[in-house]
Amino acid sequence: MKMQKNVVTLAALMTFAASASVVQADNGLEGYPEKTLNYIVAFGPGGGNNLMSRTLVDIINQYDLYPGQDIVVENRAGGSGAIGFGHVSRQEGNPYFATSTSGNFISTPLISSTDWDYSDFTPIGLLASDAMFLVVSTDSDYQTVDDFVEAATSGRILVGGTGAAGPSRVVASLFAEEAGIEFEYLPAGTGGEMVTALTSGSVHAIVANPSEVSGQMEAGNFRALAYSDQERSSVYPDIPTFSELGYDFTFSLPRGVVMPANLPDGVQAWWVDALQQAVETPEWNAYLETNSLSGNYIWGDEFGSYLESTSDVYEGILREIGAIN
Repeated sequence: MKMQKNVVTLAALMTFAASASVVQADNGLEGYPEKTLNYIVAFGPGGGNNLMSRTLVDIINQYDLYPGQDIVVENRAGGSGAIGFGHVSRQEGNPYFATSTSGNFISTPLISSTDWDYSDFTPIGLLASDAMFLVVSTDSDYQTVDDFVEAATSGRILVGGTGAAGPSRVVASLFAEEAGIEFEYLPAGTGGEMVTALTSGSVHAIVANPSEVSGQMEAGNFRALAYSDQERSSVYPDIPTFSELGYDFTFSLPRGVVMPANLPDGVQAWWVDALQQAVETPEWNAYLETNSLSGNYIWGDEFGSYLESTSDVYEGILREIGAIN
């Protein structure tokens, strides 16, 4: 499958440093930044959140989007993100802390007892969508989502996913409810086990992150029927969304940037402008393509509304399946 690439012109790249100075003046933030930025990664080295955070910081440094100051990246892992996210939430009003969100940014406060949730942060931007595919084998009789729904109304259907209460389960539940069908959901311990279940014929379909099935799709073994984000994937633009097929739901997990609550006036807008420049770089688009992520961007308070709705949907499904009371 051909990947969609965004080409950034040399002229656009040459304006980045100048744009940062203009943004300072426009927002009344003359003198910002004056200190080192503490970029907290709420997970250990080697994971997806760490990769995104360090890729973004490298781009910010490369294009001088945080002019005149340093950025220190620190991993504060533990508690499924609770330690790192909690540390940033306690820096209320401090414009020199930031962190990258992930699925755990939504799920950990719902499942565990934390002293923070999404509303205790200033939303800057959604930089990548971590949505899910409904996937079948290429030799499956199900050529479309409608084919799958028709089969589920007349026989036993098994759907696999990673985890009993993770995003695979959430998307499977939302799809079943919207389509008015029932199927058995079989949780796998890992993405590899889920893929094996489909290749072996143990399940009829899986709900999977694109990164988990991209190799099998490129090899011609798997076919994605639909995508759970509100817009088509920028990496797989030929796969329709559930919504456009008439199944009115969306769900994706946020790979974005937030900062502490109650920042000085203008700081949120300053960072929105800076990150809007960062995501236009070839380096960021290479990161999206390599990791099978979609660049459907949402900024500022609109990102905050997205976090709220995502949390509400996730909480509702977790209650429905008995994962939380």
